[in-house]
Amino acid sequence: MTPISKTLEELIREIYQDGSVSVVEYRALRDDADRRMETVVQEFGQHNNVTAFQKAMDVAMQLLQSAVIDAKKARLTDTGEAIVKDAVTAQVEYLRAGNELALRLL
Repeated sequence: MTPISKTLEELIREIYQDGSVSVVEYRALRDDADRRMETVVQEFGQHNNVTAFQKAMDVAMQLLQSAVIDAKKARLTDTGEAIVKDAVTAQVEYLRAGNELALRLL
């Protein structure tokens, strides 16, 4: 796994310790990620690939939330719900694996 700061490691451990993420915990992690991105902006400026990635992640989260709302409205069968969960989880794991590969280049 890619090394991360102790404070981020502790925050993540605390959030996932009960096996569930609350809205408050989600917002705390989002706000922490934004704060960390501000450090990147101070170091490298506003317009770079890292800040573009942050904007893309914000859009991805909005799309994820919209997709789940749309799926909920569609009143999927249990099988349909499982298919959506599986597909979305695969996409998130794809991003996670890409993170591991890309950060090895640093």
